[in-house]
Parts: sequence; C-alpha cells; structure tokens
Amino acid sequence: MMERLAIYDKNTNTNLSTMISLTILDQNGNEIPFETIKENPIHFIIPRDPNIFISSMIYYNISTFNSSYHNQTFHYHFINISSSLPISIHLEFESININLSYLLIYKFDQIPQLNRSMNQIDGWKLFCSSLHNFSLFLDNQQTINHQTFIFGLRELTSSESNEFCLNETLPIPIDPVYFTSDYQIRIYTSGCYYLNKQNQWKSDGLIVGSKTNYYETECFSTHLTKFASGFVILPETIDWNYI
Repeated sequence: MMERLAIYDKNTNTNLSTMISLTILDQNGNEIPFETIKENPIHFIIPRDPNIFISSMIYYNISTFNSSYHNQTFHYHFINISSSLPISIHLEFESININLSYLLIYKFDQIPQLNRSMNQIDGWKLFCSSLHNFSLFLDNQQTINHQTFIFGLRELTSSESNEFCLNETLPIPIDPVYFTSDYQIRIYTSGCYYLNKQNQWKSDGLIVGSKTNYYETECFSTHLTKFASGFVILPETIDWNYI
C-alpha cells in the first residue's frame, strides 16, 4: 500500500516522501512477522513528491583564487551532516571544462591529508574526463555517528590524468593545487526510515541504495513495516581554505 505523503518530521524531511506499507497477512488478516538477513534484503523504491523543486548546482569561481592556497595540494569543502537519523551523501561534480580530470579525497570530522608522508583519508575517487559522470555516493551506514564531511578537490595535470586515470590508482600530489577551470557542485542527502510501534521514525535494518536520485530513494530492508524516505539538498559548502 502507498500513501501520498509521509507524516511530517522536520528532522528527517519525510514531508517530501510518499509512505509505503509492506506487510504479509495470514488468511484471517493478521500480520505475519517477517525478517530477512542483511545479505538478502528486501528491495524497494520510495517515490518523492513529484512537485519537488531541485535547485541548480552551486558555481565555484575557483580559478581566480589560485594564489590563495598557500602551497596546499587540495581545495577543501566542508559540509554539516549532523542528523537525528543516519543519512546517505550524494555528491555531483561538474567541471566547466569537460576535458579536465580531478581527484577527490574525503574524511569524516577531520580535514583529509594526502601527501608523500601522510595518508589520512577515509576514501577517494578519480573524476576522469573520459567518464563525463562525476559523482560520489556514500550510504547511510558510512555516515553513522559522524557530524561533518570534509572533502578536497584537485585538478589533475594532463600527465597525471593520463597516468592515474588509465591505471585507476591513487595519485600522491606533490605540487600545490592549481585550477585552470571553475566547477559546479550539488550535494544532497537521503535516508530510509520506518515507523516503529511508538510512531517514531527509525532507520535500523535499512540501507540507502546507490540508485537513489532526486525523485525517489532506493532502500534495502531486513524487515517489513511502513517506510518513508528523507531528501535534503544541502546549501553551499563552507570554503575551508578561509576559516
């Protein structure tokens, strides 16, 4: 069964979500408890309000600030991901010059550091020009108990792009970062939630899937009940280089 909108909750933004109910009943109409294991979850899609407004990507005039990096090897962005319930992170990146490649590194709650003597990152991804689809997805299990998400971007030189994009290996930067082109970023969060017996939204046993987009959330669950999703497009990131 699907209801048009979930119960409003300002903390999880379920007001943008439809609510679906998945239940198994016996011949007398009584609910049959059902659970599965994490390795074999129930898969479903939760649509959002079709009238949802999707804001434009945020433009960063990054090429005009090359002299301000003070020998830094990355340009850093900071976002607040504190939430009452776990959320997934969806980052979309677009260079104004589509022929350029980039390296993204990230770390939760601390500034990521990557150089010859230090590798303090939680993850990384190459945005290679040949792909034309620059995105990063982190599910809600990876953000649990974290308050901030800090990522660094570096425009790769043509030689770095040719070497590291071909082998898909992690580049270790030596020279200071230098941007020849501006870029745009959009970051949004999502979540999969269920109503417990106390009519409260919870998220245990639920994982957000990578096929989540602006108009629907992909969910994996180990149990059946009433479900809804969350969706928030985050505001402009804080430029960590000027804090």
